[in-house]
Amino acid sequence: MENIAINNLPKEVKVCFVLAVAERIFSVIRKDDERYSDGREALDRCWLWVESHAVTGDALYELIDRADFTGISEFAEEELDLNVAKVWSLLVDAVAYTSWEAYKNENAKYLPQSLESISINSISIFLHSAVETSFITVEEIEQMAAVMTNYRSENTEIPTRREDFINIF
Repeated sequence: MENIAINNLPKEVKVCFVLAVAERIFSVIRKDDERYSDGREALDRCWLWVESHAVTGDALYELIDRADFTGISEFAEEELDLNVAKVWSLLVDAVAYTSWEAYKNENAKYLPQSLESISINSISIFLHSAVETSFITVEEIEQMAAVMTNYRSENTEIPTRREDFINIF
């Protein structure tokens, strides 16, 4: 997995890659889980940023950390099942990465403190953590990366609409 070349991809494609992995992992959360709708909303808002930049970095960050302690980061902290807690933690990481890209795109002078440590290397850390959940394999991630590399080598634009991006896998 060390050889996944994503650094030269457009920021929206990097976010798509992270979100596609997050979608795969989030699929283990049951739809009857009372927190499901919040997680789904977080992913949907991230995809909206990718597709149209119609969501701000602040709006995305608020999905993670709300003043009333109802952000998705609370779900990971309160979860008793360690595997489910890891899913929520990865969802937080995906939203945080998207928010970070949104703030960069907005040329924000200041970031929320918890986003200051995010960098392009955060994707690699995210992918390793995703594999540790056992809800996605190294082979699946490498296959996704290979598909993106093939698109790039054929000088074909990688789609950034959610359905189109997910469908290429």
